[in-house]
Amino acid sequence: MVEDEYTDIGSDDRDSALGDDVSLLTMSVTSSVYNYRYEHGRRYHAYSEGKYLVPNDEPEKDRLDLQHHTFRLTADGALYIAPISKSNVQNVLDVGTGTGIWAIEFAEEHPQASVLGTDLSPIQPELLPPNCSFLIDDADHDWIFHQPFDFIHARAMMAAFKDWPRFLDQSFTNLKPGGYLELQEFHLPPQCLTNPSLNVSLSSSPAESPHPLSPNPIIQWGQYMSTAGSRIGLDFRVASNFGPLLQSAGFVDIHATHFKWPYGPWAKGEKMKMLGRFAAQDLEDGLQASVLGLFTKVLGWTREEVEVFLSSVRKEIREGCEGIWQPVVFWYARRPLPGEAIKPSQTVTTQEITLEPDENYLTTRRQVREERTMAEKDVERTDSAVDAQPSDAV
Repeated sequence: MVEDEYTDIGSDDRDSALGDDVSLLTMSVTSSVYNYRYEHGRRYHAYSEGKYLVPNDEPEKDRLDLQHHTFRLTADGALYIAPISKSNVQNVLDVGTGTGIWAIEFAEEHPQASVLGTDLSPIQPELLPPNCSFLIDDADHDWIFHQPFDFIHARAMMAAFKDWPRFLDQSFTNLKPGGYLELQEFHLPPQCLTNPSLNVSLSSSPAESPHPLSPNPIIQWGQYMSTAGSRIGLDFRVASNFGPLLQSAGFVDIHATHFKWPYGPWAKGEKMKMLGRFAAQDLEDGLQASVLGLFTKVLGWTREEVEVFLSSVRKEIREGCEGIWQPVVFWYARRPLPGEAIKPSQTVTTQEITLEPDENYLTTRRQVREERTMAEKDVERTDSAVDAQPSDAV
């Protein structure tokens, strides 16, 4: 077996986008990519070791699949919102494919397309549609695909890229004229709809310690994440303003749709309640994975300090996360056609999806919380009275 940093797994019919230079790109997975690193009881990728701070173990794979369904629910069941031609799309790239579920489902829905997913970790399944394959690769390296793509997709990559302009430039270069790029991303911190006093102004120097710190633990999590990320070159707020970066890369027809993921079923409407349950579970399942490496290595917290903080966040999640929502934005943009007239200043088309609180649900939750608090105080008073009683003389 040829040892090389580039390894490919998947169907025997390779994506034509890999071209004829198979010595670099087409081979079975080398054993080195399975030499995983273990830390804090979690498993991490071996290829480009230490670059991505999120685990790749079974709990994380389960969370990624749940998150995939959350993204699909956001788009009313669709895998993408870009106006690509379903019948004419031929070559598709999914960057940071994770478990490969997006690439697999796209391949199933577009049997005429050849779909390639890339990732640092070989955690994709072996049973695949014949038109789907995976490549173990670092998207920060130079892309050496020999045929361009009709569609490039990337999702939840805010902890993966430090140089977004480079990623967008490479995406532009590797798209066919008229091809689309779609980015589905979060940006931090979460916000509160029902109590704006919990929200915080974003610091112009996010690498500094969060100040003021929100009273809400979930928003605090987002603040600390932003601080830790900034100190190592990760911008967890960049997705809110991809427009200028896409314009600088040469894209046109730039669209942004801003969604709100409620944490918990407090929002109005059955779709939003389901979305809130999925999002809350995704957050809770990913808490430890998201913060262990960042908070211990970058912020200097001990493992015990991390767990104490996470317990407060989990408590907030399980008590309903009243009014807390996560900003999520879907961007898509097109590489212009040859000879297409480009306006000096391309505008960005923006759409914002509204979110409304379910007042009946919130009223019931507040009553339950008040009753629980009163019961806890009654228990405390009873315990204090018992402790105050003199003990019988011996």
